[in-house]
Amino acid sequence: MFNAKYIFALAFLLLAAPVHAQQPSPALVAEDTGPQAQNRKTSSSFNGIVVQTDPLEVKSVSGEVRTFLPSRENASPGIQANWPNIGALVSLTYERESSGNMLTEIKVTGATIIGTIKEIAADMSWLIVRTQPDKPETGINVPLQTVTQFQPLVAAMRPGDGIKATYVREGKGGVNATDGINSVKSLEWQSKAVDRGSRWLSLIGAAVTLWILAYIFTRGHPTELYLGTDNRYSSSKFQTVLWFWLVISAYIAIVSHRIMAAGWNYVGGVDIPPNLLILSGISVLTFTAAKAITAGKVEKAAAEGKPDLKVSAAAPQATDLISNDLNRTDLGDFQMVIITMLAVIIYAISAVEFMESIEFRRVVTMPDVDATLLSIFGLGQAAYLGKKAAGE
Repeated sequence: MFNAKYIFALAFLLLAAPVHAQQPSPALVAEDTGPQAQNRKTSSSFNGIVVQTDPLEVKSVSGEVRTFLPSRENASPGIQANWPNIGALVSLTYERESSGNMLTEIKVTGATIIGTIKEIAADMSWLIVRTQPDKPETGINVPLQTVTQFQPLVAAMRPGDGIKATYVREGKGGVNATDGINSVKSLEWQSKAVDRGSRWLSLIGAAVTLWILAYIFTRGHPTELYLGTDNRYSSSKFQTVLWFWLVISAYIAIVSHRIMAAGWNYVGGVDIPPNLLILSGISVLTFTAAKAITAGKVEKAAAEGKPDLKVSAAAPQATDLISNDLNRTDLGDFQMVIITMLAVIIYAISAVEFMESIEFRRVVTMPDVDATLLSIFGLGQAAYLGKKAAGE
């Protein structure tokens, strides 16, 4: 009996296994269709301006940069024939793959004009760009229609500015047509990036040049520029010399980078902003007022028969900058010197960062000082003059 049941169970298992193998489970069916779904590619599009041709890098109007494959050598003949140049406005069709964005179609929809502005419409609805500014007889004047979003930018532009304008031609024939209207899609000043090392080098080089000139004109004694009549270093003179030294050095550095980047057509044209002008004026006013106060005190003492208040020192010392006429450390002098040095350091950094990108503009404005620094600087100078007028 036991043997019969055992034989029957064994026969059932042997017959059920082939039948079960012929009916795949849902999990196996899904696994078989997975690779087919992965092989189906979806096409995407991307519009922008070509910033590099090989490999092809395109920058959208929003600033996003993407790289596309294949390279120029590996592209298909159809894509090679339409391979764009730098500055071209393109519409790309591509497929996402594990190796990157694979190009399937390139369509050039616009181009970039690089040149200088010749004329700007009074209503800022168009401007004319001369593509060969050094050869006016062979230059091509191209009208570029602008839309409302560009009007604030166009309002800041001036004839002679170097710009880059990316446009599309509206009309039959596309971008290469001889007629039609050029519609601007991207507009910006030409610019040249400057690395941080070169920026600091130019600022320090300008400062050293001024020091050499001072050394020559003072016959080897540049510290005499802030030496008082009593043979002590003058705090008011020192802050004036230090601030003037930095501002002129920054101006020289900015102008030199403009010349190296855009040529001699852009020499000068560097304006001084309001807060920087006020701060420089305060510096000069403090020096003048301090000298007038001291001269008035000396004259008054002489008229009253009192001894000279400005006794000459045996030799000037660095501590003279934070000391009064009695060689005592003075809070007013100390505060003015520290605030001046702080302003110099902050503005030096601002000037270096300002030169990060040199724009081809006829007129630029030097970096300004913030209202907080201007207020602190003014309070320090006022405290110094107040204590000097009040006396010991």
